[in-house]
Amino acid sequence: MERIGKIYRSTIEKQFKEKLSSAAGLFVVKYSGLKAPELAEFRNNLSRVSSKLFVAKNSIVRRALKEAQFEELSNLLDGQAAVVFSYDDPISICKAISSFSKNHAALEFAGGVLEKRLVKKTDLAALVAMPSKDELRAKLVYCIKSPINNFVFILSGVLRKPLNVLNAIKNKKEGGK
Repeated sequence: MERIGKIYRSTIEKQFKEKLSSAAGLFVVKYSGLKAPELAEFRNNLSRVSSKLFVAKNSIVRRALKEAQFEELSNLLDGQAAVVFSYDDPISICKAISSFSKNHAALEFAGGVLEKRLVKKTDLAALVAMPSKDELRAKLVYCIKSPINNFVFILSGVLRKPLNVLNAIKNKKEGGK
């Protein structure tokens, strides 16, 4: 008969591997000194940008990361560390982590993996400066819409010119009487 602790650790490791296989990005944050309500607030902020915070024993997470060939990240796991899984837009998640860490000094970005590439603590500022998917979509729509708007404006100007001439003639006749 297996011990409860071993069953628990294997279950947590299995959950971690499932989340890891479906995630687009993975970020390690250190939350030492963060109070429980602040951690709950951080979880809520992350859920708004379609990501999850995963807290488990570092040894379990290290073992799962080594099996997934992310050994560089396992070196970042010391002290109170958690893993943030990104499922949609990793840039918006980096922005959420950065904005929360500005308000709460106890939260610290340690590193991560994005598109199978290692993201270091120094790279976070560059990622935060990048536009999110929604911002890029808005810019694309604006670029597509802009020539159409200009064309409509030109066509309306062609219709406005004769009207302006008639108004000028009308004003001239009224001013002459």
